[in-house]
Amino acid sequence: MRIPAVLVIVCAALATPAAALETARALAASGAPHLALARIEKLQPGDTGAARWAEWETLRLNLLVELKRNDEALKRIAALPAGLPQPVLRQSLLAATRAAVAAGRPAVAREYAARLLWQLDPAADEARDARLLVIESHLAERQGETAFRAMLRFDQDYRPVGRGVAERFVAGLLDLGLEKEAVNWMAALDDAGPLKLRLRLRAGLVAPDAAVVQARARLAGHDAAGYWRVLADAAEKLNDGTLRVEVMERQLHAGAGGNPQPSQAAALWQAYSIGAQAAANRARLLTGDDNAWMDFASRRLGSSPPQARALFAHLSRNGAARETRLAAQLQLVFSLQQGGLDQAALRLFEAEGASETLDLQARYLLGSMAESRHLPAAAVRYWQGLAAPPGTSAEEWQVRRAVMQWRAGMEEAALGTMRALAGRGQALPEPAAVRAVALAREMRASGKPAAAESLYSMLLPVAGRVRERDLLLALGEIAAADSRYAAAADYFLRAALNDESRATDAQALQARLAAAANLVRAGYREDARAQYQWLLKHSKDAAQLEVARRELARP
Repeated sequence: MRIPAVLVIVCAALATPAAALETARALAASGAPHLALARIEKLQPGDTGAARWAEWETLRLNLLVELKRNDEALKRIAALPAGLPQPVLRQSLLAATRAAVAAGRPAVAREYAARLLWQLDPAADEARDARLLVIESHLAERQGETAFRAMLRFDQDYRPVGRGVAERFVAGLLDLGLEKEAVNWMAALDDAGPLKLRLRLRAGLVAPDAAVVQARARLAGHDAAGYWRVLADAAEKLNDGTLRVEVMERQLHAGAGGNPQPSQAAALWQAYSIGAQAAANRARLLTGDDNAWMDFASRRLGSSPPQARALFAHLSRNGAARETRLAAQLQLVFSLQQGGLDQAALRLFEAEGASETLDLQARYLLGSMAESRHLPAAAVRYWQGLAAPPGTSAEEWQVRRAVMQWRAGMEEAALGTMRALAGRGQALPEPAAVRAVALAREMRASGKPAAAESLYSMLLPVAGRVRERDLLLALGEIAAADSRYAAAADYFLRAALNDESRATDAQALQARLAAAANLVRAGYREDARAQYQWLLKHSKDAAQLEVARRELARP
């Protein structure tokens, strides 16, 4: 068949380096930066002098910055060859400035920006972006006055600056305590947004109590994080320790920029202690009267959970009796869980270190939170040595721990846990058997067939008669994939013979066919012929019958 000439031309065009570069650009523009970068790494010419190499490199640099691989981007930028075309060099320097700001190297960012702005005659949009990045670099170094002067010059040259830029200016200045300077851009802010409310609060244009009411009314809507910032500022103005604790719990739960630091947890522990002592003083509680403090904290759980948690946290560290400390730990963990603050609980106690000093029930709760948050290593640590909780059989608990060990990368520990369980020789309860088989499948799906085969073999005698065929089939498939054909044939034929009442159902017939094929590969041709002859007598599947006839016709 002749291929139309037009199609030949189109295919040739798609195969050119220029087309490959445009495809990478299209992938990046469509929201697939990882895919675009992989294409660049595969197709970009290795010779820096090759046609369009510089364009490939510019796209690569921008994608590295987008993917937050800033150090890698900066290394490549430092190694750029001399003599690049000016448009390409300008874009590379702009990417370098972004990377340096994001990597926490503001002085380096300004060096790249200065080179772009003063040596290369940038386009208007390039100059604008570079100047904004210079302002970001000053904010990062907490050079408030310098940043403010740069903002004013920017405002003069690009007025109106637009809401997005105005919001960044205001947020940066507020973080540095320069609310009077931030007022310059108040008119550009969204009247209904949290940033304008925060600025009005900080500038004394709205009372703290009124700001709290407004912020709480809007927490359930858009930009909850912004309104929590309003509440944080209100807490400082009101010197309200309970509100401060509530805000810090929420911020620790959410994480700063999605990446909470240990200092956040330490700050919350300190806020708990200050808030607890203030609340105890107001209630005229005596220092050292732990029972009175526990009773007061319990009574505050309904009306003010943050205050109650502050009291429990203080007692968990400072209670005179060990029993008091353990009870307070449990109450703190449970209250955080009930309040939807499981991430805060995990991060709070991660900062505490050793889990063996925690209340046993608190450890179980923390491990369960870690399990649900896909933090298996933390779950393993908290659950180490714990007996099964109420409502869970010992067997199911052991499997659950093995799953966490496996997901934490502790393969030998997971198999050891399952080996100890299967070694009892007793049939597993249904929930435990379901979890155990699912774990074996997970091992196999994650590219660990040897681990899966080991676990499937352990489960054969204890997972229940109803599962034997599925386990044998899985073992046969693993052995066949590993070219252990005799073992595979053994598993498949045992699966076919597993239940005489189902000897001719579809799964059994398919298992016998797989057994025959592996017997051939193992060199047991007479055994294989017997299976094919059996299929000719019992199968009604046309495809199976055709295979059997063809194999029996072979010499």
